[in-house]
Amino acid sequence: MPLAIARQTFICVRDVTWLYTCENSTRSDPRRMANVLITGCRGGIGLDVACRLLKRGHKVYATVHREISVLDARNALQSCGENFIVDTLDITKSSDISKVDNWDIDVLINNAAVGDSGPLAEIDLERIKAVCETNVFSALRLTQRVVPKLIAKGQGRVIFMGSMAGLTPTPFYAPYGISKFALESVASSLRTELKPFGIKVIIINPGVYKTGFNERLMSRKYEWMGAQSLYKDHMAYVRRKEWVLKLGLPSTWSIARQVVKAVESPWPKRRYVAPGWEWVFLPLLRWFG
Repeated sequence: MPLAIARQTFICVRDVTWLYTCENSTRSDPRRMANVLITGCRGGIGLDVACRLLKRGHKVYATVHREISVLDARNALQSCGENFIVDTLDITKSSDISKVDNWDIDVLINNAAVGDSGPLAEIDLERIKAVCETNVFSALRLTQRVVPKLIAKGQGRVIFMGSMAGLTPTPFYAPYGISKFALESVASSLRTELKPFGIKVIIINPGVYKTGFNERLMSRKYEWMGAQSLYKDHMAYVRRKEWVLKLGLPSTWSIARQVVKAVESPWPKRRYVAPGWEWVFLPLLRWFG
């Protein structure tokens, strides 16, 4: 009980200090200075976060993978604010990443990702390598390009979009999960390494949302699993393991709100997750299932 009381007292003092700081110091208010670069803003969580940050007064560099997505993203953000730039940014190309040299960045949100699925016993390793190239190595490459800017300022934030799949293994989802597990290590190591420079490193772990990403990810295994597949006589079993998609939420507001907290909080947590109920029940269901 004494430990619980002490913890609650600390939380109360912290929150009061936070409110006082936000009301009395313009310098320490992140909302007055955050220029936020977000990758993967074609739709889903990335676009939702970009819109919310714009509404709260931040400047947003909203980037998309292909030129064809620029106009749609720009049209979607116009109703949220005016202080934004939409541009293409293929994080797998070093020549494209050089664009960030001309941008004033305080916060980097590594949201862009690709996925693949299928049984590890037979999936072509090149498919797994392609996922890791985008989700891990390219995200780290972009981070390395931005970090010197943050060091020069003596502050900043690097946010990685992880996944529940990066902490809770999911059958036939492993090609994607492997990359997110690796990203956990990247974020953890960078957090310690960049601490002397005043840079905070945060990871966000979304659960299942119906943005279309998970649906496309799960369906990709059927592109190559055919008559010669080891699971040709067990496809009903493979499809049965996709039950988790039925639990997805149609709105991304709960996770987007957590990302906004990671950007704005004077004392951000190392990890933000949503929706909370999935983090309680899904691991239990998988354990007993």
